[in-house]
Amino acid sequence: MTDELSDLDLVKWYFNVCNTALATPNANAVGNLVESLVLKVTPNRFIAVELVDDEDRPLGHYTTRFVDGQFGPVEEGERHPETRFQLRRSFLQSVVDNSDDYVEHPEKLDWSWMLPV
Repeated sequence: MTDELSDLDLVKWYFNVCNTALATPNANAVGNLVESLVLKVTPNRFIAVELVDDEDRPLGHYTTRFVDGQFGPVEEGERHPETRFQLRRSFLQSVVDNSDDYVEHPEKLDWSWMLPV
């Protein structure tokens, strides 16, 4: 089913999986880590994502905002390109395809894409 998702829908699903995982009782440490990373890299809490394919070709730009421990609605376009992060479509596809595992074990989510370079 997820093979049929548009790029926008895939990004939305990815952040929904992240939100669901962060809302579980055993995600406190992960949630604190994500909150710390977000504040470190983007004080305004906006997350601009450049979705790319496996050859790093751009597929689209999307924006979300991290507030109260959750990612907000995803919009097409980027509001704050100085805080852009690159995510591979195949990575998002893998998270969405294995969402039950990530929700059950939020510590398995890879937040390295948000680390300052």
